[in-house]
Amino acid sequence: MAQPGVDDEQVTQPDWALLTNGRLPDWGPLYVETPANVYGPDAPPVAEPWNTVTASFFIWIAAAWLWRVRGRYREFPFLVCCMPILLAGGIGGTLFHGTRASPLFFLLDVVPISLLGLAGSAYMAYRFVGRRRAWVLVLILIFYAVCNRLFFAVIGPMNRQLSINLSYASLAVVVLVPVGLVLWRTRFRHGGWVVAGLTSFALAWFFRLYDQQSAGTFPMGSHWLWHTFGAVTTAAMVQFFYKVEGEAPASGGATQS
Repeated sequence: MAQPGVDDEQVTQPDWALLTNGRLPDWGPLYVETPANVYGPDAPPVAEPWNTVTASFFIWIAAAWLWRVRGRYREFPFLVCCMPILLAGGIGGTLFHGTRASPLFFLLDVVPISLLGLAGSAYMAYRFVGRRRAWVLVLILIFYAVCNRLFFAVIGPMNRQLSINLSYASLAVVVLVPVGLVLWRTRFRHGGWVVAGLTSFALAWFFRLYDQQSAGTFPMGSHWLWHTFGAVTTAAMVQFFYKVEGEAPASGGATQS
C-alpha cells in the first residue's frame, strides 16, 4: 500500500520505459537483485552488492595465478597471456554489477569470457592436432559464430536471457570438445580438474537460469551463484591448463600420452 501523500507512480517501481527486451540502457539484463529504480536518486550506492562481490572473485583468481607463476612467465606463455583477459573480465563484471551505468562495463563483463573460451579451445585443439591442421581452429570459430548468430537472431527477440544462456552453453561445448580429445589421448591425465570444472559449471549454469524464479528462495536472486560456481570452474580449468602447458607437446604439437 502506498504511503499517504505519495503518488502511486512515485512508489519505487522499475522504469519500464528504460527496458528493451529485458535489458537496461547499459545493455545488461534485469536480474532479481537489480534495484527497482537503478537510475533514480534513491538508488543504492552499489547497484547489486551480491553480484558485485562475487564478480570480483575473478580478479583474485587472475592475481593469484600471476603471482604463482612469477619468474616463470616464459614457461607458461598461454596461461600468462590469458590472465590479463581474465583480470579485465573480473574488473568489468565488478563495475558492471556495481554501477549498472555503462555499456562499456557490460562488454568488459561478457567479451573476455568468450575470448578466454575460444582461446582455451584453440590451445587444446593445437595440443591435439598440431600446427599442420590449423583449419580445425577455423571450424571452432565458425561453429561458435553460427551458434550465437542463431541464438540471438531466432531466440533473442523473444527471450534474450535464454539466448545468452544458450550462448554460454555453446561456449562450454567449444571448450570441452578439444579438452575431451586431449584427455582421451593422455588417458585422462589431470582429468579430475576438468570433472570438477564441468560439475561446477553445470551448477553455475543452473543458477544463472534460475535467477528469475529464485526470488522466493533468495531475496538477492541466484545470479551471484553463477559467479561463485563460475569462479570455481575457472580455478579448476586454469589449474588443468597449467598442468597441460607444463608438459612438452609431442612431435607435431600433439600432447604426449
